[in-house]
Amino acid sequence: MKARLTFDLNEPDEAMAHLRCVKSLDMALAMWTFTGKLRKLVDESEDGKYLDEKYVWEAWQEALDEHDISIDNLIN
Repeated sequence: MKARLTFDLNEPDEAMAHLRCVKSLDMALAMWTFTGKLRKLVDESEDGKYLDEKYVWEAWQEALDEHDISIDNLIN
């Protein structure tokens, strides 16, 4: 079985859909990376539950940056 996606890259909505398809693996890998970082932060926190919002945000941004994901570029 084969599937083929076709996009008219001259159409802004289709160009955005194409970009989302192209970046889907990177997004999945970024989420996987963040899950690992979050698990580590939870494990290293003093009571295992409290996390400073700043550290969670930094871990999220690092995961996105590591996989070259820009949310702003994927969402209009």
